[in-house]
Amino acid sequence: MFQRKYIFETKKTKYFRYLKNTIFLLFLLVAVYSVLSTFFIMFSVRENEEASDFFYRRPPDAIVVFTGDGGRIPYAIKKALEYKQENLNIFITGVYSKNTVETLLRPFKINKDIDLGHLEIDYTARNTVENVISTLRYLRGKKGLDKVLIISHDYHIMRIKLIMNKLKTAEDNYQFYYSGIKTDYKNLRNLKLLYKEVFKLIRTYGFLLFWTPETPSESVLKN
Repeated sequence: MFQRKYIFETKKTKYFRYLKNTIFLLFLLVAVYSVLSTFFIMFSVRENEEASDFFYRRPPDAIVVFTGDGGRIPYAIKKALEYKQENLNIFITGVYSKNTVETLLRPFKINKDIDLGHLEIDYTARNTVENVISTLRYLRGKKGLDKVLIISHDYHIMRIKLIMNKLKTAEDNYQFYYSGIKTDYKNLRNLKLLYKEVFKLIRTYGFLLFWTPETPSESVLKN
């Protein structure tokens, strides 16, 4: 930080010093944000690789989709078709109330490649914490769904995993793997999403320090 050089300084010198300090702080903030954002992407790449290695030649017991940005459902359908398991369990959480299984899947023309009887949707989740809660509730209501692939965008994966690790109990013997859709950060909108996610992760970490099962999540951690 720039300190004053003289005991007595003019208004012009003082304002110039304030300006330099402000510019320096903004530069430092952008630099820290950029480093953290890069780490987000690297984290997602590592999680994708672990999921690919683990599910090589064997399908997950369930695929869970956290809605909130476009492309996640078709990406999940593509993954499900790669495993060639007609009865693969798919759970989509945070669905708009007017949607149904049919309206969600109609644009993808999957025909009979996937048994719709094994696809369930959740209307209750309104943020990432509630996505996790709904996912755990879904898995606890089923038997044999131990190895789970969670799908979202790459910028979202770290926060999902943080929340999942905090909210699952010792009795939840599930193996969670994560697959993040690669985002084009040359697009200004996507870059803003990534920078915003850094702030959301910090806020989420602070929120989870005081988490109890009774803690309201509706207005605290939005997608």
